[in-house]
Amino acid sequence: MKALSIIPILVFSTWALLFVSCSDDVALTGEQEIYFEVHYTNQAWGNQFKGFLIDKQGLVRTYDKPASWKDIDGALTLSKENMDANIGQTTVSSTQIAASELDKYIAISRKVNSDSFSKPANGGADLGLVRLYSYTYNADQKTYTAVLLRQTGNVIIQNQDANAAELADWLTKVMDEVY
Repeated sequence: MKALSIIPILVFSTWALLFVSCSDDVALTGEQEIYFEVHYTNQAWGNQFKGFLIDKQGLVRTYDKPASWKDIDGALTLSKENMDANIGQTTVSSTQIAASELDKYIAISRKVNSDSFSKPANGGADLGLVRLYSYTYNADQKTYTAVLLRQTGNVIIQNQDANAAELADWLTKVMDEVY
């Protein structure tokens, strides 16, 4: 008799386990090295090109006019080799992101919709451009795809997704710590 009362519990537990295990989330392979980038360019007062990457350990890796930076302008995609080359041109800063904070923002980045942007608006002259990106990694193709979260400066563009706005606000705070 006791066995009959346990069967519904086992069935329900198995069903709950299967239901909770199914997810539409992006599978994390552990191969993704870089999750975020803040990128500043300005030619108004000489060539300025600097920024930082945030890696999987929460290290903030800065760059300032690297010799052979592989940029994502246009295609918004970088091969793993190009990203590795970029990482090799960075310097680890004293700013580091705590693991719990990084995990939180990585999870938010997985929800960003990159289909809706504001119309470009004039932000001023001689300001340059600050672009804030999150990256997704395709392990099969070994490519990083950048998602624009926000652009400020001469031309302002906003990703309309609320998750993108939250990430951009956070990256702006990190940028204030770094610079």
